[in-house]
Amino acid sequence: MINVPLRVDESTKAKVLPKSINLHLQKGITMKPIIPLPGEDLLELGKRCNAVYVCPKVGSERKGPLVAYAGIDGRGRNLVGDIYFNFRRIEVHPKVVEAFAEAAYQKLCDQGLIDSFDTVCGIPQGGRTFGQILALVAGKRFAYADKKPKPTEVGKKQEYSWDLSQFDFEQGERVAIAEDVYNNFQNTDNTLAEIAVTGAKIALLVGALNRSPIYDTSYKGFPVIASIREAYPEYDQYDPAVAADIAAGKLELEVKKNWARLVAAMQQ
Repeated sequence: MINVPLRVDESTKAKVLPKSINLHLQKGITMKPIIPLPGEDLLELGKRCNAVYVCPKVGSERKGPLVAYAGIDGRGRNLVGDIYFNFRRIEVHPKVVEAFAEAAYQKLCDQGLIDSFDTVCGIPQGGRTFGQILALVAGKRFAYADKKPKPTEVGKKQEYSWDLSQFDFEQGERVAIAEDVYNNFQNTDNTLAEIAVTGAKIALLVGALNRSPIYDTSYKGFPVIASIREAYPEYDQYDPAVAADIAAGKLELEVKKNWARLVAAMQQ
């Protein structure tokens, strides 16, 4: 049962549903938040949120597109893969975000790292949402970066820099960097450098998912903690494992924008 606040019609004094709810009911739409089940596996929870794309295959033949990852290959083209974890689909369900944050918090406690930082700094967009809930769960201060587009060549995934000018950091303030997904850590060096300029001291990296095929529990000496740790294979676009599909145009660069198309491909 969904509890909806009722509006009072002043002309009749009758209680009525908000217009937006009435419209959704007329169309047969119910916008219900997803609530985690006790002990539910986080990856399965992500699938319930429609947040996981796995390229459909028949044998070795791809029936859907590859997806572009953050990071580039040796020829300057985006790395690609068959699996995408779309945290944007998680963000609309606060209790699900909380479940991911609580899992990360528990790992931080178990590894004796919970007292190693004072502030969580969220990297947009998903890392801002995840990081704020983690800070709430852990009882920490919270800050976040603003997203600034970089000039990006046509045919490549959009890249960004981070603006931290809206927040003050004390010299030596211990910061945990929060991201939604750690892909291959190619962009992490830029994040580390931009936060270091503030005078803050980076303590660790924390995220909802670490899918890196290389970095498991640390990166350049910084502990890496993730709610889910699962390596996803990635390829450069000239790799024989994907080259024919790339040549055939089976690559989605704007994954979040065209998420419905990817979901439809899995259902065919």
